[in-house]
Amino acid sequence: MNDTNNLSIELNSSFPRKREQLLNILHYMQDKHGYISKVSMQAIGNHIKMPVSEIYGTVTSYSEFKIKKPADKQLKICTGISCINQGNQNLIDAIKSNHSIHVNLFENGPINKIDIEEIDCGFICGVGPMIQINQTMHGRIEINTLKELLPELFENEQ
Repeated sequence: MNDTNNLSIELNSSFPRKREQLLNILHYMQDKHGYISKVSMQAIGNHIKMPVSEIYGTVTSYSEFKIKKPADKQLKICTGISCINQGNQNLIDAIKSNHSIHVNLFENGPINKIDIEEIDCGFICGVGPMIQINQTMHGRIEINTLKELLPELFENEQ
């Protein structure tokens, strides 16, 4: 993804040079690379004749787009009202206590090469609390289930 020439060729062969293509291009980059780098934003800007500052503004306005390279695994924990009522805080507390985290878990950064994010709602409220690991959703998650799915998150446990 660092090769600007290859990226320009890819954009030229896949997308018209129109500003209206911005979101399509951004989704394509996000899906293909897992994030949208500065180099990508510059190539996109050159392709559709848009300032990088506008592209950056668009990227940072949508929570689906990431500007940092993701960790090997991503854990997303639903913080919607249904999942709160069904015990998602137990999952959050277990992770925090295992890693002696005293701040907001979602602002802590990666833990054992796992990015941890909150999602406002996973839209499977009937099976909360829910988590998403990479692209797979899991419902009715309890601490033991989370430990089975992501043992590396609890490898420091005593």
